[in-house]
Amino acid sequence: MDIDALKATAQDLRAKLEHYKLKEPAASLLLTDLEGLLRDAERGLIQAPVEARDIPGYRLFAETDLQSYGDLSEAYSNFYVELIDARQSEVYKLLAAKMKNS
Repeated sequence: MDIDALKATAQDLRAKLEHYKLKEPAASLLLTDLEGLLRDAERGLIQAPVEARDIPGYRLFAETDLQSYGDLSEAYSNFYVELIDARQSEVYKLLAAKMKNS
């Protein structure tokens, strides 16, 4: 697990959520839901992958206007990928290589 990458994605996601929380109530709710994970990631306290089911937020993106904010959606996705340590999986590596060659 890349602790520095996780920390960077947590900081980026927090910044995006702080930006959108005043105009999008769902962003404020997501920030509240993710606060513990964001805080622990920013402090380098997460040392092992987190189970996907333990990461809040997916439903908020699916059921609210959050999905319309591309930068926020990307920041959430990056944080999620780092939390589950997906960049180390063979499937992720194959997809990344395929996307790079496209």
